[in-house]
Amino acid sequence: MPLLITRRLGPVGVALTVWDVWRRLPPKQRRWVLQQARAHGPRIARQAMEAQRARRRRRP
Repeated sequence: MPLLITRRLGPVGVALTVWDVWRRLPPKQRRWVLQQARAHGPRIARQAMEAQRARRRRRP
């Protein structure tokens, strides 16, 4: 049964969801996910930080 997210999750909810998905992955896919995270994680984190900064600047 697919996991449906119907509302915004807090940090704990996101962590539990990620852990649940991680447990279900076969070892080969886990290794692939880790490789992708190492390759693309810093860029994604930088984009998230820039988006947060821009969001703070827009607030009155």
